[in-house]
Amino acid sequence: MSYDATLTITVPAALYDTACAIARALDPDAGGHLSYGPPVEGATEYTTSTPCTSAFKAQALAMLADPMLLHGAVAADYAARWGELVPPTLGECEGFCAQVTLPEYNPQLP
Repeated sequence: MSYDATLTITVPAALYDTACAIARALDPDAGGHLSYGPPVEGATEYTTSTPCTSAFKAQALAMLADPMLLHGAVAADYAARWGELVPPTLGECEGFCAQVTLPEYNPQLP
């Protein structure tokens, strides 16, 4: 697989747990929940960045624009791979999408 894009996501520190829970589902391997690194006392935000395909990035951006879509994908992944864990709620996904920052994303560009 050839990675031709990068996805960078920043969230306020208050969303750290939700961000880690969502990343668990979006990462195709078992380490997604570690994407934002360990919690750091006094941190105001957390950022993760990953090389990816343009298709994955487009899918991720679509989910960030539609919390119901994000919640559906996350809940389905939890059911399939993490049955013993409780996925983020729709409300948590809505809060995440409302406060996420995408530093390299400019919706005015194609």
